[in-house]
Amino acid sequence: MAEFQIKKLNTIVVPVKDLDKSITFYKDVLHLPEDFVENGMASYSIGTGDGKVTVLLHIIDEPEPVENGIVIEFEVDDVNKTVTSIREAGGQIVQEPIDREWGVKEAVIADPDGYKIWMVEPLS
Repeated sequence: MAEFQIKKLNTIVVPVKDLDKSITFYKDVLHLPEDFVENGMASYSIGTGDGKVTVLLHIIDEPEPVENGIVIEFEVDDVNKTVTSIREAGGQIVQEPIDREWGVKEAVIADPDGYKIWMVEPLS
């Protein structure tokens, strides 16, 4: 048995090429609360208390190819309204909302560096 325990997801680090463009997307398109912007990084919070997760944008010269990265998934209250809002704010919709057999309505968007972000709403 392992002698350690992972308690929770704490931070998702997203390598970005253009910090200003990514800040606009995560702040103005996704409406994430901004914690700070400094030293080539921007920090945003999702949730509160023990459930809080940080999304940290970090400027780098060459982000990993999207195909080799991980996927970020956000649960939202209404996928259709989320997609409409993101589209109206200039965001890229990769996949329109669709009901999935595993019990969610799912849409996929992309950030300015091409990272895919799943937006899901439980169907039940």
